[in-house]
Amino acid sequence: MGELFDAIKSEAAKRPNVTSTETRLEAHLGKEGWKDFQKACLDRSFSTSVICRVVKSSGFNVSYSAIQRIRVDIQKQAEQ
Repeated sequence: MGELFDAIKSEAAKRPNVTSTETRLEAHLGKEGWKDFQKACLDRSFSTSVICRVVKSSGFNVSYSAIQRIRVDIQKQAEQ
């Protein structure tokens, strides 16, 4: 294999110990805030952009795509 592939393989093997965005967000919002967040994620009248802006304004730096992924997960759990 080439040097680039070896470097990529080596970097991938490091697997940093990162806490998931969802876990960090839940800790940031607290018990009641997390319940409100879940309720908002289930309410399709709220856009993901609005939810993301409010979460960011609370002091938690998060991307739109992370909120979208968490929202989809919450909706899937609710359907089960």
